[in-house]
Amino acid sequence: PRSVVVTGMEAIVIERFLTARHYGVEASVLASLAETFPGLDWEKIGDYFFQRVASHGRLRAEEMREAAVTVGDADLEPLIAAATAARQSWFAEQIAARGQPQLQVAAWRDWADWLVGAEGTRRSPD
Repeated sequence: PRSVVVTGMEAIVIERFLTARHYGVEASVLASLAETFPGLDWEKIGDYFFQRVASHGRLRAEEMREAAVTVGDADLEPLIAAATAARQSWFAEQIAARGQPQLQVAAWRDWADWLVGAEGTRRSPD
């Protein structure tokens, strides 16, 4: 279903944006995405995906574990479903371990700084 695809996209965007932020190359990554997918606002997509996973990561991880069983039942190794569940869980675990930060106004860069740090900083997005 659609939710499995979107959940996977969230995990990919979060992981790639976190990595880009860590290395300070987010501007070039966003520019490349904009060139490849004209008309999509990747800044807003990043904000939205980080916010959604922050709010629903545990539930999404469980849904992806169930999707992995379905993929396995089709005699395929559920590589993507399992990895997506792991990334969604990781995000939820970070919030559980550190306390729930303010969620309403956080941009994806704020989440990235809080989750893995940028330029050696770790701060809460509230």
